[in-house]
Amino acid sequence: IVRIRSLGGYEMVSGHRRCLASRLAGLSTMPCRCKMLTDEEAVRIMLDSNIQRENLLPSEKAFAYRMRLEIFKHQGKEGIKSAKKVGEEAGDNERKVYRLIRLTYLQTELLEFVDRKKIPVIAGAEISYLSVKEQRFLLEIINETKSFPNTKTSKLLKEASLRGKVTKERIQEILLEKEKRVSGNITIDRKHIQRFFPSTYSNDEMEIVIYSLLEKWQEGGEKGEGKNQV
Repeated sequence: IVRIRSLGGYEMVSGHRRCLASRLAGLSTMPCRCKMLTDEEAVRIMLDSNIQRENLLPSEKAFAYRMRLEIFKHQGKEGIKSAKKVGEEAGDNERKVYRLIRLTYLQTELLEFVDRKKIPVIAGAEISYLSVKEQRFLLEIINETKSFPNTKTSKLLKEASLRGKVTKERIQEILLEKEKRVSGNITIDRKHIQRFFPSTYSNDEMEIVIYSLLEKWQEGGEKGEGKNQV
């Protein structure tokens, strides 16, 4: 589905992956339906077509939510009510809508780590508050150490950033603290949970899965489905 651009040409509303597939197949054209759509109608179609797909990436849902919410704001509607409406359309609550939208403020490489489940969605939302320069420092450290922020360290990074500019050295110190932090932590012996994971999983990969399941558990409680269900 496309619509006519005011400056000429067409703007694609839905079918981006099919367009990419056509290009990879060597095709120079593809069939399209041209519709007269307002900005709100175009975003609504894009959001609906994306949300209906299986295995939707967090980044794809995040940008769709952000565009939908911006349309509501342009109409002068209240932010919280708008976020709730956007979430209801896709089966999410407003808290998750805002969390996902925060991902759109991540540097591309960090957002890719969220899509690849190297960084939990909650952690990605927290580190999105870092400045562009701080996010680049963080990315450099991740590439150097292969250590990814979890929910705890991402909150510490956010707090440090909000207090003032953070150096690369300070970011590294916070990021690597999770490896040596003992006081106040809950430690789970790997041998007690190994049977739930493939033998090839590293500690970091197991940690990401656990956080992901806890997040789903929390969301179930927020929706009134009972926090005893995962």
